[in-house]
Amino acid sequence: MNLGEVLEHLALSEPSPLASDASLVTALSPDLARVAVPFTSWAGLHEAYGSFRARTITAVVVARDEEHRIGSCLRSLTADADRLLLVDTGSTDRTVARAREALPAVEVVDDPWQDDFAYHRNRALERTGEGWVFFVDADETIATPQGGDLRRALRVLDYLVPSADFVASPTIVDADGRVYTDNHRVLRAGTPFAFRGRVHERPYDSKGMTPPRAYLGVRLDHTGYTAEEMARKDKRNRNGRLLELCRAAEPDNPKWLYYLVRDTKDLDSLPVDELRRLYQELASVKDRAHGADDYAFERMTDTSALLCELALRFGGAEEVQTQAALLNAAGRRAEATFYTSVMGASRLLGRLATLVDDIDGVRPFETPDNRHVMGRLYELQATLALASGQYDRVVTAHRAASERGAGQGFTPDLEQLRRLLGSIPAEAPTTGGDQTS
Repeated sequence: MNLGEVLEHLALSEPSPLASDASLVTALSPDLARVAVPFTSWAGLHEAYGSFRARTITAVVVARDEEHRIGSCLRSLTADADRLLLVDTGSTDRTVARAREALPAVEVVDDPWQDDFAYHRNRALERTGEGWVFFVDADETIATPQGGDLRRALRVLDYLVPSADFVASPTIVDADGRVYTDNHRVLRAGTPFAFRGRVHERPYDSKGMTPPRAYLGVRLDHTGYTAEEMARKDKRNRNGRLLELCRAAEPDNPKWLYYLVRDTKDLDSLPVDELRRLYQELASVKDRAHGADDYAFERMTDTSALLCELALRFGGAEEVQTQAALLNAAGRRAEATFYTSVMGASRLLGRLATLVDDIDGVRPFETPDNRHVMGRLYELQATLALASGQYDRVVTAHRAASERGAGQGFTPDLEQLRRLLGSIPAEAPTTGGDQTS
């Protein structure tokens, strides 16, 4: 039996503690799914679970100047961690004091900031020695109803694949509802993986490849990307500086330019020439990375999405088609369809707007003999103006059509639109953070 087969069997089996805990493992990478499970019978698999003792769990929080949030972060971890380790990288506020007030058992290590998040995570791994290591940011908390679920998920993985080397990812939900499922936050101490990257750090093996992965139905709520928090910690400038250091050290690694554009550029404010220049530079670096290891190659598909965004903004229809085809080939059809549809719609709306202008150009040629045709033409203009978002011209065109005995075909459509708009709430309902990706 392999791990994938066992989890499929448990999902269909009678309720049991083992099946319940296994349901928290929501997905596996193919290489982890193929790992053999050391049991020869289903009955034995269930019977031995009750007395099984899992590895201990150490939760590690690397923090600096987080006095207002460190307490809630640490308290949320108590049901899932046997040991809590706070790595303070140079706080000038009461972060350490607040941590000890919230949780007297917390262990505090002073480790001065090195402009390198991977460095601090690797140092924490070295200090742990055994068991699981769970990395949590100070702006994250385990969702209240799920306290203890991480412990259950890791226990069942310990039980089923005790010797495998892999990483696990909980689900992180931002305050705005965005969801991150591929974060590689949990791994066993002593496994042959190390974090790399001064920022956006992730664990890799010695060849730069991503480890086998388990995905967990355990939710962390994250508040670090709110506008207020981004400004308080000046994250855009901080990350930009770290990314520049990464790019200087690894100029041919495309993900550093990807992150620089994504994290530090306000695309809405950039002129067309700059958008085009960024597209060309990012596309060039991306094209040179084929065949690279995961450490360099892992953001290739995301880079295609960002290139679509850039091309969309400077009107590059051919560029959008090129990158959308790559997105589609990578299985990200929703994004591919979005970008091609927006580009197609933009071109259609531009054509509709031109038609509206063309009809205005006929106005001087109206005569008593063609007044009826002009009325129908203005009726069409009202429809085209509505479809292309030129709402100020809808009323004028409809009035002109009515004055010429036309517009009857447009009026029912307008009434139906009024009823539809009246049925839409003033505020669109917000989506919760329990969506999955």
